[in-house]
Amino acid sequence: MKYLPFLSGIYSTAPGLISTAKATGRDALVFQIDDSYDHYRRNKDACRKENIHKYYCEQRLNRETIQQVNQYIVRQLAHEYPNDITVDWEARVLTNRITQEHFTWADDWQTIHHPRYISLFDALCCQVQEDIAVFQLSQDNDWLAAIHLCSPNHWAPGDKIGKPFRDVHAPVPGMEKTLEHYRKMLEGIVQAKSPFTRFAWGIATDTRLNHHPQAPSHINNASWQGREHDTSNAWYIRTERQNLAGFANANAFLFTIRTYFYSVDDLNISEKELLRSALKSMSKEALAYKGLTGSVDHLDNYLR
Repeated sequence: MKYLPFLSGIYSTAPGLISTAKATGRDALVFQIDDSYDHYRRNKDACRKENIHKYYCEQRLNRETIQQVNQYIVRQLAHEYPNDITVDWEARVLTNRITQEHFTWADDWQTIHHPRYISLFDALCCQVQEDIAVFQLSQDNDWLAAIHLCSPNHWAPGDKIGKPFRDVHAPVPGMEKTLEHYRKMLEGIVQAKSPFTRFAWGIATDTRLNHHPQAPSHINNASWQGREHDTSNAWYIRTERQNLAGFANANAFLFTIRTYFYSVDDLNISEKELLRSALKSMSKEALAYKGLTGSVDHLDNYLR
C-alpha cells in the first residue's frame, strides 16, 4: 500500500478530510504498526536521549481532556492489535508483546511511575509509530495543548505549543481560505462520531524521520537539515497520514501524524508525470516552504 497524495496532479493544502467510517483494512486503523516499527521506536529513543522536552510539550492541558485521550489510545491499541497489545483494565497495566514492555498507571489516567516515561501520554506515544498532538477548544479560543513529535518535518513543537490552530498553520502557504473559517471545521471534528483521515506530502533527499530545525549538539547543523536537492541523487516522497479523532465531552481532538517515505525511482511513469504536474502547480511560496526553491527544475528533469 502506498499513500501518494500528489496523484491528483495538483498541489493543495485543502483539509481533504475523509471519514474512516467506511474505510476497510489498514485504512480503517488509527495506528498503523508495521515491519518498520523498530525503526520508529529507535528514533523516539534517540529523541528521549537527546532531550525529550524538545519533542514533547504541554501547555494548559486540561485534566479531563488528557484522561479521555489516554483512554482512547489504550482502547484503540487493544482493539486494533489484540495479539500485540494487551490491557488489564482493572489493574491498569498495558503490555506490549512486540517490545516485551509493560507499564502501570494511576487511577487518574495521567500519572505513571516509570524510569523511562514522564506521563501516561508520553508512554502511550512511544508505543506507536505515529506522532500525536492534542488540540483544545474553549468557548472563544483554541490551542495546541500537547504534542509528542519525534518526526518533525522542519518545524519545532516548542514553537507551536499553546498557540491557536490559526497561528500554528499560518506559515503554510495556501492555507488562507481554510484559516478564514477554521473554527467551524474544528468544531465539526470534535463532534464527529468517527475519525477523519487526511494526507500531506513533500519532497525529501533522505529518509531520516527527525528533521527538527535545531540539530543535536553533536551534529553539524547543515548536514542535519537535509533538503540538499541540488547535489543529491536521491529523491523521496515524504507523506504524512494524519488522523483526527474528536472528544465531544472534552471539546478537544487528537491529531496523529504517521510519516512514510517512497523513493521517486520506484514510481511508475504515470505517477512520475502526476508528480511533475503537482510540482508545477505549486506557488513560489509553497516551493520555498517545501525547501524546493531553486531545485524544482532539477527534479523535473530527473523525473523525465
